[in-house]
Amino acid sequence: MSTPSILTPSGRVLTPQEAVVDTAFWQLLRQFSWAGAALHLLYIPLFLSFGARTLAAASVGSVGLLAVATVLQRIGRTQGSFWVLLGGVAAHALFGVWALGWDSGLWWPLVGLLPAIILHTRLTEEIRWRAAVCLIAGCVTLRLGSQLAAPLHELPPVVLETLMQANLLMALLMLMTLAKVSRRLTDETSTQLGELLQRDSLTRLDNRRHWTMLAQARLDERPAAGEDGELPPEGLLTVAVADLDGFRLINERCGHEAADRSLSGIARVLRDNLRTTDLVGRWGDEEFIVMMSGLEMPEAFERVEALRNRIAQLGVPHAYGQLPVSATIGLAEIVPGESLSAAIRRAERALVEGKGAGGNRVVSAQPPVAASSGRAGAAPEAPVVALTDAADA
Repeated sequence: MSTPSILTPSGRVLTPQEAVVDTAFWQLLRQFSWAGAALHLLYIPLFLSFGARTLAAASVGSVGLLAVATVLQRIGRTQGSFWVLLGGVAAHALFGVWALGWDSGLWWPLVGLLPAIILHTRLTEEIRWRAAVCLIAGCVTLRLGSQLAAPLHELPPVVLETLMQANLLMALLMLMTLAKVSRRLTDETSTQLGELLQRDSLTRLDNRRHWTMLAQARLDERPAAGEDGELPPEGLLTVAVADLDGFRLINERCGHEAADRSLSGIARVLRDNLRTTDLVGRWGDEEFIVMMSGLEMPEAFERVEALRNRIAQLGVPHAYGQLPVSATIGLAEIVPGESLSAAIRRAERALVEGKGAGGNRVVSAQPPVAASSGRAGAAPEAPVVALTDAADA
């Protein structure tokens, strides 16, 4: 599934990986705002019960800031929301440690915000690292200050321990959520790398390497021939190599964009008109390759001829009008004992035969001579049969 493009305030479009992180980042901050507001609402009666009115007032202020941050997110002011949230958490940590001491644990949310700052894709790298350094320096300063001055309020040790545990839990939940974001980013990156390794970027078909791997696996798994040397229907395999006619001329006269549209059009025809069980890929610059299973040679030929007809009906728009498109296709059946590469070579020779005869046709190669004498896999003969000639149709 593709990720929508996101434009930062500075005008930079986020990469797909950054967009994944960005979306999860704001979801995290929204959850943090709600969790923080709920926690501070619990603090208010707790502090009032021990006479710590200033701390209760500070909690009310924190709830207000978190509410403002949430509203800013909803109206699209995400940057303002982030800085309000960060400022509110930092101020509450500063005031909380000054009023209750380091053992209150009110500084823990700062630790949870530290990786969030690093993951903030809409900030420049310099600002992210400066903010992170300032946050770390603030935590160290709070620790040193708490050792030099006594807290403003004295609360029972059990209350301080409860505050410590609550803030620690909140920080750990933030870190767990960030770990989930990191895992999602890793999965997204792995998926995209897999696409790059397996797919042709222009046509979105399997590239040569991946197609060969799939085709070889299918050839290895097909049932063996019977005692009579005949394959069962599910073991029948044919391979077709298609080449865009006049590709160099299209490139030279109409430009690379028209050539790319021609290739994309052929890929679309192949993808839309072949079965889901057929393997289709981009074989070279202007070449495509197909493996079909379960078809006798005449039926396979009819299907390939139908593909050629549909390709011939394509019209690619360019500066001078509609650009006619056609393809020449070589077809070969993979006989028992024949390797994939040998069958492809026969199909390519059939393709060359068709090109020499004028193109825009399907040419079927005869089986290897050795196949008819019981020695499958020997060097094949050159293709000799041109079953369809579009020029004579």
